[in-house]
Amino acid sequence: MITIKRLSLPLCALCALAACGSDEESSAAPSGVEASAGSPASADADKQPDKAADNDGEKAAQTGSSSSKNDAADTYRDYPDPRGACAINSGYPDDRACILPPSPEEGMQIHVGPSNYDDPEEVAKFIMRPGEESSECWTFHTPNDTDIYYQTAVLSGRAGTHHIINTMFDGDLKDGGFTRCADGGTGQSVTSIGSLPGASKPYMPRGHIAPENKYVGRKIPARVAAQADMHYYNFTERDIIREFWMNIYFVDASQVKEEASQIRGMGGFGWNREPIAPGTDKVYEYSCPIKGEGRILSLLGHYHAHGKRFTARLKRGDADPIKVFEMFDFMDPASFEYDSRTKNPDFSDSAAGALSGVLEVHDGDVLSWECHIVNDSNVGLRYVNEVKTGEMCNLWGASLGIEPFNCLKQ
Repeated sequence: MITIKRLSLPLCALCALAACGSDEESSAAPSGVEASAGSPASADADKQPDKAADNDGEKAAQTGSSSSKNDAADTYRDYPDPRGACAINSGYPDDRACILPPSPEEGMQIHVGPSNYDDPEEVAKFIMRPGEESSECWTFHTPNDTDIYYQTAVLSGRAGTHHIINTMFDGDLKDGGFTRCADGGTGQSVTSIGSLPGASKPYMPRGHIAPENKYVGRKIPARVAAQADMHYYNFTERDIIREFWMNIYFVDASQVKEEASQIRGMGGFGWNREPIAPGTDKVYEYSCPIKGEGRILSLLGHYHAHGKRFTARLKRGDADPIKVFEMFDFMDPASFEYDSRTKNPDFSDSAAGALSGVLEVHDGDVLSWECHIVNDSNVGLRYVNEVKTGEMCNLWGASLGIEPFNCLKQ
């Protein structure tokens, strides 16, 4: 079941976050879907970031720059961790993952998980037994009654979340129930029309809006059909629940003058024909040219348990490639933003790091990525979702100005 917060808002938009249901429900909600506006408790909770905005305003005044706590592009605030504020006691691990919804004026929330933890049949839809692992899709419709735009989002899933890829589709799909994905994450379905915010680990915090990105947003059509590709695993001795909450924060449509697009680099499809043999220790490299003039806004790396290092580079003309992204821990995949305000960690031999600053790209530049894979298991590794017996080498991110970077490699 998907629990969503339905909002009647002017033509404005925002991004999606994880949140738990409110106390108010609409009697007109279709079967299998609960819809409601934000509760007073959630509205109070969303006042918390104002303190961060005020602090940012004070810092800006000290440096001579302008700031307004009502303008996310000027405040560039760090938001507090919203997890652990829900009053739920499901009896299953990681209730702390639930987050409260934003106020109706600020955003909307989407929740995929049980609507009633006291109903065994309802909970059973989402149970994962010890030793199980799967990647299946749950279908839903977004709750916005009008087209919206968003800039930031936060997503929180229970322990066992490996990835969540949220894809929007043209046409209609039947809500509810885990099923085979209509797209599979490659973006090649003819009915796929874009993506919603997603996750590469259980918690994806709300991002920043640098001044140069003030007028950048992404669109979510009204009541669009979508699927959440949910890869979950249970390596514990207890039952767990496949569940996540996602909050999406609006930005007024009149403010959006440019739309960001997704960076999708997927490497390793050839491993399905020729699996990575046991004992292999190899670096796999992939690349595609950039088309157009613009900027890379963010990058994120993704591989599985046999991945030791993930590195992305940018090559401009005849110059040597420059390293822009690197990570080492598959359990904590890194995500970095490239803008005038963010200071990313420096590169090291063991910790994730990235280039800092605005990352301009030009037509003909080449974006490449590589994965160091060590197969110390006794099975061949194919390009499949199993964390311990499969591998991937995928680069995700967002860009502005260039043609969508959709690079699928063998």
